[in-house]
Amino acid sequence: MASDQHVEEVNSSENAEKSSRKLEKTILDSFTGLVNPNEKTRVKSGVSLLRHLAENGAEENKTELKYALGRIIRGLGSSTVCARTGFYTALVGLINVKDDVSVEDVLGHVEKELHKAGSNTKGENADVCVGQILTCGAVMRSKLWSRCTEEEQKKLVELLLKTCKERIYLSLVAYTFIADSFKAMEEKDFKRMFHLIKGEFSKPWAEQNIDSLYLLLCVKNKNPSYVKVKFLEKTVGTTDIICPASLEELCSILTTIPRVTYLKHPVYEMIGMELATSEHLLAFVQSLDSTLQRPNRNKQLIATKIYSVILRSVQDASLIPEVLTKNYIRQSLNYFKTSKGKDKDPEFEQSMSKLFETLLQALRREGVGSETKTTVLKKLLFYPGTKLVQQITASLDGEGVKMLARVYEGVVAGTERIDSQDNHWLNNDRLYAAHLLVKLLNHAAVKSENEWKTQRLVFLMNLSLFKAVNGGVNIGSELAGSLKAAFYAALDLKLSKLEDLQTILSSLVKELNSKLTPDNLELLLRSPIEKEHFTIWLEATEVVAKIEKKKKRSGLKSVFLTLFLHMALQLFNDAKLASDSLQELFLCYGRTRKNHEDDSNSDPAWIEVVTDLFLNLLSHNYHLLRSLIRNVFPHLCPYMTPSTIHQILSVIDPRNEVNPLSTREEDSASSEESGDDESDEESESEDEEMGDESVNDKLRMALHKALISNNGYQTDEESVDLDQLGEEEGEKLDQALAEAFKQYRPNHGKRKKQSKDQETLTHFRVRVLDLVEIYLDSTPSMLLTLEVMLPLLQAVEFSIRDEHQKPLLDRLRSCLKKLSSLKKFSDTNGVDEAVLGTLLKSLLEKGTKNSLIVQDMGVQISDCCVFVIRCSDILMSLETTSKKERKHLRNAIAGILSEELQNYFHKRDCLTPYVLFKNCIQLTWDGILDLVPLLLSYVFSEEVKPFKKNQALELLKLFYSNHRYLDIKPVKIAETLVEHHRSFFKNVNDFFKALCENPEKTTKEKFVSSLFALLSAMKTSRLSIENNWNDIASNVRDYRSFVTFSKDAKTAFNKLCNHLGVSHVVQVKPKVISSSSISENEGNTTKEKVNKKKKKTKNKERLKLKKEAKELRLNSLSEGFKSLDFTSATNVEIKKRRR
Repeated sequence: MASDQHVEEVNSSENAEKSSRKLEKTILDSFTGLVNPNEKTRVKSGVSLLRHLAENGAEENKTELKYALGRIIRGLGSSTVCARTGFYTALVGLINVKDDVSVEDVLGHVEKELHKAGSNTKGENADVCVGQILTCGAVMRSKLWSRCTEEEQKKLVELLLKTCKERIYLSLVAYTFIADSFKAMEEKDFKRMFHLIKGEFSKPWAEQNIDSLYLLLCVKNKNPSYVKVKFLEKTVGTTDIICPASLEELCSILTTIPRVTYLKHPVYEMIGMELATSEHLLAFVQSLDSTLQRPNRNKQLIATKIYSVILRSVQDASLIPEVLTKNYIRQSLNYFKTSKGKDKDPEFEQSMSKLFETLLQALRREGVGSETKTTVLKKLLFYPGTKLVQQITASLDGEGVKMLARVYEGVVAGTERIDSQDNHWLNNDRLYAAHLLVKLLNHAAVKSENEWKTQRLVFLMNLSLFKAVNGGVNIGSELAGSLKAAFYAALDLKLSKLEDLQTILSSLVKELNSKLTPDNLELLLRSPIEKEHFTIWLEATEVVAKIEKKKKRSGLKSVFLTLFLHMALQLFNDAKLASDSLQELFLCYGRTRKNHEDDSNSDPAWIEVVTDLFLNLLSHNYHLLRSLIRNVFPHLCPYMTPSTIHQILSVIDPRNEVNPLSTREEDSASSEESGDDESDEESESEDEEMGDESVNDKLRMALHKALISNNGYQTDEESVDLDQLGEEEGEKLDQALAEAFKQYRPNHGKRKKQSKDQETLTHFRVRVLDLVEIYLDSTPSMLLTLEVMLPLLQAVEFSIRDEHQKPLLDRLRSCLKKLSSLKKFSDTNGVDEAVLGTLLKSLLEKGTKNSLIVQDMGVQISDCCVFVIRCSDILMSLETTSKKERKHLRNAIAGILSEELQNYFHKRDCLTPYVLFKNCIQLTWDGILDLVPLLLSYVFSEEVKPFKKNQALELLKLFYSNHRYLDIKPVKIAETLVEHHRSFFKNVNDFFKALCENPEKTTKEKFVSSLFALLSAMKTSRLSIENNWNDIASNVRDYRSFVTFSKDAKTAFNKLCNHLGVSHVVQVKPKVISSSSISENEGNTTKEKVNKKKKKTKNKERLKLKKEAKELRLNSLSEGFKSLDFTSATNVEIKKRRR
């Protein structure tokens, strides 16, 4: 017993020693963690260290506390910021946690661990000084400071002030600690502190620096009574820190910094706050601005910092423009004018961005007037580097917009002068001002100011179209041309009413007409028009005057009036286009007046002529003309006929033989060339189409031919044994297969670079689609809508083939999406069972072509088919449709879809998109009841492939989840499907019974999981399907006892059990393997071993033959060299190497 007790004592002492070692190791790890660059690691290590020191006993704690305190203070003298941060945090925490740490202990460790030595480098001595300041700062920011005696506080402050003089950058650190200590000080403590530190800032302005100014401001903010007039006059030499006498010295101090990092100095925030409420604000910013006469990056950044604070804090909004001083703005805008690419300064741009953001917020305050905003905008013209001008402009009211417009007009005319501009305006500036003026015309604040907009347009028109007469504004021809483009761009006004646009355009036409005569065209106009064009102008003005005299100007009159006004003004921009267009408009307008639509002559109807005119205008890449057509075409949609619709679609149709951009005036030679080009393109497209349609069949035939011809096999049943092929035969087969794949690989849009003409044609077709979209928005006729569909799909197919048609493809898809979502039509005339059936078959035939094309446009084909079904549903819902017609229509559409569904599930080469059936099964259309029985039969059909069985399950689940349809007449639907349900449930029970009887028979888990989901949907559907669900529950649970499910299958099984009202917990049965299967497996294993052995023997024989052949070849090559013996040479070489 005694020996056992002794052993226990020894073991316990050893364990204590081990734990002590482990603990010491933990403490050392904590010190290591304090220098980690990761902040979380440093905090975790500091907490671990403090917890350990707080939990230990008194005697043990003294030694560890002393070591820890010394180690931490020594660490404050580290050369890395991460280490200093970690040790400083730990020191503050330690002093706060341990009350027995005294100032004497801290100062003792400072003297011991942090002292300068002659052997140290300058950098090491600097780190020592930083450590001393951080130690004093840690005490001042901890609870220990309040427990210090006056003498101890004095020692700490004196050490702090003494050390900070060693390096210029240490003053800010020391002063920050001192300023932070002011917050918790009472009056007597602050008085004592003031006497200790007043020597730091009690000196004239010439000896002040940015750090001493900061400390002086901190003292003033704490207690202004200590820095009264008498004290300031005696020390700095002025009556106040910010006063007229000190502004020059103050600006000099603020803009003189020892290094760039001083841009983050807190003094700028303090001085900015002081200035925002000071009466000397304007005097200060002017004084600061005088230091910015020459470019200086640091001074510019400092000014930006101060101005940002002022703008954020200033209360009087009228002072905001005054803060943005002349030199400052000029230097800033010059930077944005000249800095590009590598010359950009990210720090400066970020600083300016913050200033602009602050300025914008200041101008958005309540009560800031338009005059203030306009004055700021004048200062910022024209290169603020951001969207600041647009953002301020957006906040203007009506009066502010008009004031700003006067500024822009003055710049365009060259009469306006602003601070940021020294000399006369450049042409670029004047043109930019014109564009800004144009933008103002669409400002929300002047939405109804039509007369004011007219005046601005007249100003631009006079400058750009007319010469300077009688002392008018004289501008150069180059600027006049640019202003002319700006004027016509300004005519693209965003107005809510067409009448407003007519009023403005009419005023402009009258203004022009009042100045022009046949005799003064050369005298007044910068670009005179020909006499014949002026005759057309006069004719247009007469027609406009006649239309305006009519009381009713709605409908067609309004459309033609707008067209006449626009095209009349275009005579001074593009005379040829405008004159041709006006002549056609004269004829069309005449026909509408005389009602010639029913005339028996062979001339085309006026709407066809107008449509052709619109297509001609859209062929010009001119946004004004495009906007004009967008404005008037909606009013013409009710007059559209099938011929005009096909006229538009013929431009989009890629199979069209005539290039829609070709002109009638081309000479014969160019016509022949273009004809050759078009025929080449046509033949290429036809070849490509034929190739795409039969590429799969051709590839299949080529592979078949390659395999048979190279190996001598006559049927597909004979397989190719690669092990029996010789090297020569294998190479031939590789070449044949490579040639087959290379020859018949699909060309999926990978062509050479698109030519300029092709690119122009693509964008023209995109613009023409404007007309299609506008027509679709106008509640069109159902028949015309259906006629639009197929050409759009054909264009999609063409665009998919060519990668350069991406813009056209995106727009076509947008049009088809809009078309397929239409629900209202103006009429259904001409649409019947035959039309819809034929169209649906045409759409489904798209699924029999190239698989790649069908895959890319599957969504569009599906949407169009669903749209046809919806149209049939609309027809069936009409009161005019008889019961017999409804039945025929429903059966016809349902029969086509049923046939396509059968093809999809039984034919291998059917490429009908699966998404079509997914969309159809979710409709509220009675025809889907013809699809459900087929799907129920496909689930367990042996003729359907496994992956398509899964698709059938998914479609059925969607049907039984289609509550919108099932809620309409659930009883009738259930009665229709009752026999099919009975047969399906019998198949389900037989399926699970077979799996239970033969556990070795495997089936895909995905199929079983999808079946579970379908049964859950059927059980919970609105049909209330009657069935012996208990049998299904029993069979499913029995099957579950034999198999192991994945997470998804288990979720589906649990959900089904929940809906069936049975427990999902099933006891898994052990697998029983029959003797027959064992013997069969053994037989298979034996057979595999025999086959492997035979194969191995065959490989050995082949390798043996190869080896013999190689030896024979080497022997034949070595004849005549047998007498030579290299043995001696080899021995000599070996001896040399050994030496």
